[in-house]
Amino acid sequence: MAGCRSGRRNTAHVDSGRNRVTFARNASITLATRAAIILVALVTSVIIARALGPAGRGLFSLAVVVSGMVFHATNLGVGAASGYYLGRKKTPVAELAGNLLSLSVAIGAGALAVSLAFSGLLVSRFVPSVPLWAVVVALFAVPFSGLLNNFQMLFRARSDFRNFNIVEVLQPGSFFVLFVICAVFVPTRLFGASVAVFLASTVVAGLGAVLLMRRCVQFGFRWDPAIVRGTLRFGIQQNAASFLDVLNFRFDMLLVNYFLDPAHVGFYAISLVIPEKLWNIPNVLSTVLHPRVANAGNENDANRDTARVSRITVLIVGTACVAILLLGRLLIRLLYQDRFLPAVTPMFILLPGILMISVAKVLTSDLVARGYPRANLWAGLVAVASNVACNVVLIPRMGIGGAALASTVSYTLYAAVIAIYFNRVTGVRLGALVVPTAGDARYLARTAWGELSRVFAPKRER
Repeated sequence: MAGCRSGRRNTAHVDSGRNRVTFARNASITLATRAAIILVALVTSVIIARALGPAGRGLFSLAVVVSGMVFHATNLGVGAASGYYLGRKKTPVAELAGNLLSLSVAIGAGALAVSLAFSGLLVSRFVPSVPLWAVVVALFAVPFSGLLNNFQMLFRARSDFRNFNIVEVLQPGSFFVLFVICAVFVPTRLFGASVAVFLASTVVAGLGAVLLMRRCVQFGFRWDPAIVRGTLRFGIQQNAASFLDVLNFRFDMLLVNYFLDPAHVGFYAISLVIPEKLWNIPNVLSTVLHPRVANAGNENDANRDTARVSRITVLIVGTACVAILLLGRLLIRLLYQDRFLPAVTPMFILLPGILMISVAKVLTSDLVARGYPRANLWAGLVAVASNVACNVVLIPRMGIGGAALASTVSYTLYAAVIAIYFNRVTGVRLGALVVPTAGDARYLARTAWGELSRVFAPKRER
């Protein structure tokens, strides 16, 4: 019996070690993919900004923002329930995939029909400076955004980060290729081409996500009332929170356009480009963390993992924020030319809020995996209310710098609500979440060195 207990302890130790290696490997691969996406997105942003100018860049951003808001308002969060159903409810993958497909098509078609019916009202009320046709074209991306989001979340729930990362590349990669082609062959009609390319790249990514899942699991359209009801019950709470996040992150663009003009929207969009790339760090870490927490057999293990990921996020994002403070102005001048220098000040103002929301993203992923989507909802309500109020007061007085300050305030309040909720659920102290330790730095260095050694090590002959 003693030998059996010893064997079980050894097996548990080995499994724990394997889990740590798997987590680091998945995070490293996903981070490498995001790094490639960041590079592509940055180059794309530079090309669009230089080709369209501040006003054209602003109009394009507004058309895409309207499409994104419609998607997040109507998606009902069905993809967000994947981790919970696979991890905690043990639902078969094929069964869940079939129901996701049916729900995605039904919801997407309904959302498109309703949004097209009210598109004239949407444009005249919220973005009167944007041509109606541009918004209509962007709205056709809504159903395919649903397919992309929901099946990417299913890949994440399965811990299939290879296909998750392939799906992640599809939209920005195809957008880049198609836009460059348009810039070469139709340089005088780039605004219209950019909106059409946004639609085409979303179609490619949405259909590509479904086809990739079909290669892994054979499924077709299914409609299991129990799964549908449970998915919607879980997802609607998360979707309400997700929509509030979008309002918190993007409604300020509509207010900048309302109080100022599309050119200032273009400046503000560029001020967001570099800081928001830092979100890829918590997004990657929380993406890998989510299924780990959802499948955790021991809550203490989940608490420990999330606390470490949160501290590492502070370490990496905080260091990157300091680098942006030192180099940000130079980067704007080199990448976007002097005409986009008005973006520098709001970019700096956004950095504290970016750091706060990065921690919140990690904690939110943990809470959703545990079955607490409501936390994000309450935090989102507080953040959106403060964001709108601060923007209305600050934009007329401070311009786009006021919009950036409003975002930083709302991001900080959002993070505070999430941290309090997380503490009540888990008992983990705030200091354990935001104060990096020497062990975290060693872990980060060891993981980075291990991955570099694996990539550059010479191949052994068999």
